[in-house]
Amino acid sequence: MSTFDNVFVSQNSNPKRLTNIRDERDVPEDKIFMNINFKDVDMNQCPPGQDYSDWEDLKLLSNLMKKFESICQTTRMEAVAQKYIKVYGKFPSNSHFKCPDYIKGDVEWATIQKIGGQKVRVAGYLIKNVFYPVFLDKDHLFYPSTKKHT
Repeated sequence: MSTFDNVFVSQNSNPKRLTNIRDERDVPEDKIFMNINFKDVDMNQCPPGQDYSDWEDLKLLSNLMKKFESICQTTRMEAVAQKYIKVYGKFPSNSHFKCPDYIKGDVEWATIQKIGGQKVRVAGYLIKNVFYPVFLDKDHLFYPSTKKHT
């Protein structure tokens, strides 16, 4: 074998590769993207919450639709990592809202954040890759901060 021929021989030769056999990687065909389901929206707790027309008057509704669009282009893990969604787990004990009676079972409560200002949130819950909005919360009253300002 000449020096020229040696350039084309792998130094870490893999017999499978030389015989054109390879192990296929297990790559999912489709990512499982987030979905939004409005079946449990509660407009009966206004205040502390708001309804769609309130958010429209406050110029927040279009921001919310853009946020929903962004979220639906991510997986659940990506939505949490990009801080679109913050997962709390159980319904917060210090919430100004009450958990609706029609929401049964063990669900993970969460909020969609960065909608239009520091406080503005949509509170709801997650089941797998579906976010169920429940409350529109422009004043951060679903899970009020316990930080003390000095």
